[in-house]
Order: sequence, then structure tokens, then C-alpha cells
Amino acid sequence: MIRRKAIEILEKDGYRVWYPPRVKWIKEGDIWSVFDLMVINGGLRFIQLTTLSNVSARKKKVLKFLLKCNTKIKAEVWGYDKKKRKFKIVEVSL
Repeated sequence: MIRRKAIEILEKDGYRVWYPPRVKWIKEGDIWSVFDLMVINGGLRFIQLTTLSNVSARKKKVLKFLLKCNTKIKAEVWGYDKKKRKFKIVEVSL
């Protein structure tokens, strides 16, 4: 549900969206076990989707990955607020 809403928003804004297909024999369905979506529109962005209450934990997870890989990719955590029916977007960078 959250992924579908995010994809609708991104595609409406002109982004091309890719996510790994869900396959029952593969445990992780994430990009590098961290990101849910990879989007492109002039630049590449990696997005971790979660609920609003988990934004802080996911931000730490993404930051840990960026530090481990010593990379400066554009990463974001999108936390879905069920009450307001919209996303809180937090950029994560080194």
C-alpha cells in the first residue's frame, strides 16, 4: 500500500520508478537490503519507505549503509503518515 502510493506520486512528478520484484525464494526484496525504490528523472534517487513512526530507525539504517560504502548517493526516507495520508520525506546524506 505504501509503495503503491509513493510510486503514484513519483510517476505523477515525471520519475521513472524501479523496485526489485518480490520473489518467494529470495529473502530480501530490497536494493542492497536497504532501499525500496530507485527513481530517475535527471538524477538518481534511492528511497526507503516506512511508516511515520519508523522514520528515525530507517534513517539510521540508511546512514549506516552510506558510511559503510563511503558513498554520496541521494538517499531519502519516506515515512507515511496514516492520519494525514501523506509522506514525510527526510533526506539522508554523509
